[in-house]
Amino acid sequence: MSLPLFAFGTLRCGEENHNFLDGTYDRCLAGTLPDFRKTIAAHGYPAVVPSPGDCVYGDLFFIRPDLYDQTLSRCDLLEDLTPGQLTGRYYRRAQVTIETDEGPFAAWAYLVP
Repeated sequence: MSLPLFAFGTLRCGEENHNFLDGTYDRCLAGTLPDFRKTIAAHGYPAVVPSPGDCVYGDLFFIRPDLYDQTLSRCDLLEDLTPGQLTGRYYRRAQVTIETDEGPFAAWAYLVP
């Protein structure tokens, strides 16, 4: 299943690591991740942690099918995930529900393990 990718930190448009996504997606929607809040993790980068009643604002990227696997693999390496695994030292890639003006979408997001 090709889920869109929700970015809340350095992968967002205009941020330092957006080049990992630039040119790989067909569209991008503003979205929120409910019941989480944004923080800065011990390694100095943005992270989200569960927080009932809060939400995290971000961008929902619909990655092109022909670039999907390659793009997610590159993002996984950026986020220090072990190749072939969904969990790494700082993040895990997990399925979440993102709220948008077009309704909810299942998506991938990098969360604290």
